[in-house]
Amino acid sequence: MAPSRTMTGDTMVMADEKRSYSPTSPTDTEVTGETLRGDAIIDIEGDDAETTRPSVDSRESDPSAQPQKRPTVLRRITGTFRSTPDPLSVTEINTRKLENTPNGFPRLAAFQSSEANFSLYRSFSYLHSRILLDLQDEITFLEKELDEIDWDDLDDNPDRLRSREADVAAAAGEGEQRNRRVILKEIRTKLMEYDEVLIKARELEAFQKPSDRNYRSVRRYHHNTKPLMDAEIDSIRSKEDTVSLRSGREWATFDGGVETMIGQIDHGLKWVFNFKEPPLQRFFRTPALREKTTNSYISLYSSSRIDQLINILITFVIFILLVIPVVTMYHLTANPPSSTPGASASTADASGSTTNNTFNAVGVLIVFTLLFSAAMSLLTKAARHELFAASAAYCAILVVFIGNFTGPGT
Repeated sequence: MAPSRTMTGDTMVMADEKRSYSPTSPTDTEVTGETLRGDAIIDIEGDDAETTRPSVDSRESDPSAQPQKRPTVLRRITGTFRSTPDPLSVTEINTRKLENTPNGFPRLAAFQSSEANFSLYRSFSYLHSRILLDLQDEITFLEKELDEIDWDDLDDNPDRLRSREADVAAAAGEGEQRNRRVILKEIRTKLMEYDEVLIKARELEAFQKPSDRNYRSVRRYHHNTKPLMDAEIDSIRSKEDTVSLRSGREWATFDGGVETMIGQIDHGLKWVFNFKEPPLQRFFRTPALREKTTNSYISLYSSSRIDQLINILITFVIFILLVIPVVTMYHLTANPPSSTPGASASTADASGSTTNNTFNAVGVLIVFTLLFSAAMSLLTKAARHELFAASAAYCAILVVFIGNFTGPGT
């Protein structure tokens, strides 16, 4: 791997993604009895000397005090919306830094916990299958053994099959002999164990597979820092058996492409203008992310800021897909008004031209409907029925435009 190639752009990062939850007020309403919900704001408790406004006498008694300038109108307006900065005791945070962790398993754990997309672990699907098959065979053997005892008791003592109490009483007199009660107890234990492994295996199958770019990022970190011995990294080599703890954003492929583009532009600007650091990173990285590592080969981007950029891009794409076909079809279907009474002689030519323009407008409709469907499938995680419904609605809007707005001359 070339040393100049960094992990920037090949790392989809979710590190600053936060979900806001509205706190619940314990006060109930008098009408409905439901709990009030809203946003809670906690102010900083300041000292009396800082919060108390000085009186006129205190200012007059201090000869060194100078009269303050009267604030302008703009400052008065903006001052009401300006919040007081929080003290250091509120803003100070502790961040585990990779370089301050011993190299080996500790630093590897710090690296994988620093970003959710780096949390790649083996699912051991093969071992789960082996355990399930082994338990399945044991339960199958116990099932056959139970069937044999049932058929034997059907001929010798059918009351044991019709009454559980009779079967328990008869089993108590058989001593350590292997009977129905012993077999049912073993089946119960094996079934509980089998069901637990089966449910866990199903939950593991629901985990997402890591994307190629995230998997490459972790492999590159192993290659660059070598935190483990060669025999200890066999787990990360099992790509098909690796799962990610990250649930994923709406569509990770497009997000990853945006991050790759940001990384390439960032390094290009750094090389052209000879910056000490990539200039775009200060916009897409939070202070907490910058504190996590000083490794120039690792670039962690704030997912919330990346999402904001992606929302802007998607809004722009939607605007383009709605405006351009409307403007294009307007020019195709707009017919200039007739200026002379004798213009009715050329009605056939005008009709033919209108027909051609209408067919051209239908062609524009088809092209942009396909583009809209492609954008929906690439930029979102819409299901098939959602994609079909959105494309049908988009096409219906353009069809209504063609049918109702055919130009001022119609």
